[in-house]
Amino acid sequence: MTDFNSLIEQQFSAFDPDYSDRKGAYADKLAPLEEKLIAAQQTGNSMAASDQYMIECKWLLLYTADWDGLEKKIAQFEKSLKNKDQDWAEEQVASDGSWGPCYDQWFLKVDAMIDAINALADEGIAPDYPLTFLSPIAKPADLVAWLDSQKTSRIFADGLDRRDALGAVSAALSEMCFKSEIRDYFRQYVKGFDLSDDYIAVYKSWLDDWQDAQSGYWGGWFETDTGDILKSPDLSLTFHNISYQHGKVGLWPAIFKTTLAIRDDAYPFGWKHNGDFNNHNNYDVAKIFDLGWAEVDSDSQKLASADISTIMDWCLTKSMTPDGGFIDDPTFYNSVGAAYYYGVSFLDQIGYFGTDIPFWTDHAFADGPALCCKIQKKMKAEKLDDDEAEAAMEKLLDACGNCG
Repeated sequence: MTDFNSLIEQQFSAFDPDYSDRKGAYADKLAPLEEKLIAAQQTGNSMAASDQYMIECKWLLLYTADWDGLEKKIAQFEKSLKNKDQDWAEEQVASDGSWGPCYDQWFLKVDAMIDAINALADEGIAPDYPLTFLSPIAKPADLVAWLDSQKTSRIFADGLDRRDALGAVSAALSEMCFKSEIRDYFRQYVKGFDLSDDYIAVYKSWLDDWQDAQSGYWGGWFETDTGDILKSPDLSLTFHNISYQHGKVGLWPAIFKTTLAIRDDAYPFGWKHNGDFNNHNNYDVAKIFDLGWAEVDSDSQKLASADISTIMDWCLTKSMTPDGGFIDDPTFYNSVGAAYYYGVSFLDQIGYFGTDIPFWTDHAFADGPALCCKIQKKMKAEKLDDDEAEAAMEKLLDACGNCG
């Protein structure tokens, strides 16, 4: 199997022979600013503007060789940390109906939009302004053209890995088209975008064509400097396509086989980050297995069950502190709340907090409800209140009630 992380690094070096050194230097420059942001967020301040600057900095670092653009964005990020009054950066922009005013990249605004829409849908509140910023994908033909333009990266030629943009927009589209509450919300409340049945059918057809017949996976395609086109097995993109379609996809035996085969490979083309497991990826894997469990044979189920047990043990013993906290990894997560969200989501997905027997094993976990309460108390003590922390708390409350 192709080592896509090494391939991407090699293709960036073909574009810029100094790529590795420059990337390392900018990573060192960005790291202390991320630490300052995390420290500010731990005081209960979302630091919305700084968070947006940081996210785009990390995208520029990981998915481009645009050093001038990264230099400018880091300067903006550093300046923003001096001002803690950043609530304005969470509001919808009047001029085009977007969210994420500190983002320059359009796809990042799409990503911010779907988070905002989910929050508005929960409250049944309409957006203040029409979503005209979605014009690049507002019509079915434009949708297909945009997706086709992002599916294949030619890093050696332009220094741009399109994978993140493709993933963010396709994930948002899948929520819009396949999550009934979001689809209904768009149709009832959103102006400036027509989410018709025809639009959804065109998108579904494009997704089906994108799925790789051999691996069962979805992922970015990479044209190399030797003229080859290689299709990557991307865990995150595959998870979103399966999850938002509620498991109603084809090629389940191939999906299980590929998921098991990439366990020890590096994200996003495997489960691991910096050589170890990660609760974000653990959650994705567990939900993929859950949604396809009835579609595969017992041998595949046994292999998946053994791997779920392995990552459960890792979560409980390596990713957590004795007092119920989750250890943050700023090289992967954008906030402390995210570390909690994915740790809680993984344990919830595998049925650890409940009293029913989970899908993948033959017994419930006696200490699960107590751990659920311990995590609740830890989160309340740390006063975590960003969106991801709040979502984690909602899952805990659903699982074991309010522990006080």
